[in-house]
Amino acid sequence: MDTSEKAYLEIFRFNPELNLFPEFQRVTIPFQEHATVLEALRYIYEHVDPSLAFRESCKAGLCGLCAVQVNGKVCLACSTYMKKTMRIGPVPKFKVIRDLVVDYSHQK
Repeated sequence: MDTSEKAYLEIFRFNPELNLFPEFQRVTIPFQEHATVLEALRYIYEHVDPSLAFRESCKAGLCGLCAVQVNGKVCLACSTYMKKTMRIGPVPKFKVIRDLVVDYSHQK
């Protein structure tokens, strides 16, 4: 992801061991038209903040483990293209374990 265009993201952050309340972290990263939301999350993890927690597995849109909410819509991070402006949060109605990782066994 090396380009002069930028993507502006707000990422849901919450670690119940450290935080009383969740917050959104603003991050600016290079924008690449055909990059996925998962690639954007991996870029943030590798180049901006290695404490970001998210899930990934098949990278083919099959398992659903990477599900997140982008701009209010639930999607698979591995098969959804990034946008220049994104607000990324955990899948709603599930208990947040940390950041974008939810407990699928306990629905709210």
